[in-house]
Amino acid sequence: MRFGVWYDFRNPPRWRRRPSDLYGETLEQAAWAETLGFESIWLSEHHVTDEGYLPATLPMLAALAMRTSTARLGSAVILAPFQHPIRFAEEVAVVDQLSGGRLEVGVAPGYRVEEFAAFGIDRGERGTRTDELVEIARLAWTGEPFSHRGRHWSFEGVQVTPVPYQVPGPPILIGGASLAAARRAGRLGCCFTPDSFAPVGVFDAYRAALAEHGHDPAAFPISTNRMIYVTEDPEAGWDEVKDHFLYVHNRYRAWFAAAGDHPGSGQPLDDASLLPRDQYLVGTPEQVVAEIEAMRGRLPFERLYFWARIPGLAIEKSSRSLELFARHVLPRFPEPSR
Repeated sequence: MRFGVWYDFRNPPRWRRRPSDLYGETLEQAAWAETLGFESIWLSEHHVTDEGYLPATLPMLAALAMRTSTARLGSAVILAPFQHPIRFAEEVAVVDQLSGGRLEVGVAPGYRVEEFAAFGIDRGERGTRTDELVEIARLAWTGEPFSHRGRHWSFEGVQVTPVPYQVPGPPILIGGASLAAARRAGRLGCCFTPDSFAPVGVFDAYRAALAEHGHDPAAFPISTNRMIYVTEDPEAGWDEVKDHFLYVHNRYRAWFAAAGDHPGSGQPLDDASLLPRDQYLVGTPEQVVAEIEAMRGRLPFERLYFWARIPGLAIEKSSRSLELFARHVLPRFPEPSR
């Protein structure tokens, strides 16, 4: 079992900080998390928001590559439809070289209507653009001249250098909790990173798709995520984070509703007491250990990563949670040899 920390660098209006301060202290915390024993550091992206959600994942991963030495570094996720495949392949290769081969690249089709409008991309093309990005990147990472004629992109005799540090390239992960995402990951021979509330059938579909397309399911570990906050007093801890969780809940609720993914879900909650509290793991180290063990009994994942700094939360509070996790939870789940 391996554990990672996850950041999105959000800067919500209610708790707004100067971006340079937010970036500096968050990068410092991420590097510190490596020294605490966390195996990986993950970043996610969105575009054209009013909250500063990180729009440039690979530059920030490059910054982390220079501040860390052992942690795996990953995107969870980069939004594939908005990437130019050649530039994407080049930038991934550069970050993988900077990190000495510690990069993992999670991609997903995205869903926010505002992003597709801003980039001038037809939302109906998101799946095929994701497939094509993976296909082209793998060709580019061979370092040999290649040609490609696809639905969205065509290249003739293109050569991309440098190649990634890892051969034949960094592991590619597909994000999403739907059957379509699971089948895409299996068909493309990618790892899979759904959220922890994905139905068990999604995991089964992924394994079946891997086998159907000639891949050994045992060679593809599954990662998942959960919202976790470790505290010595669960009720006091909930009071510290509830407004931050409410903010995030309402933001995703609005995004999903606008995209039509969860019809009728756009009405915001006006009180944190209405949150589905079972979706948030806020508890003592022992309670966190027990819930992780229960999760492992339900879902076949090998790596769990969580928000190290819940959006808007003071750095001191998030650091205290991280330290409690490192001191009391990590030792209960010995990391397998790599």
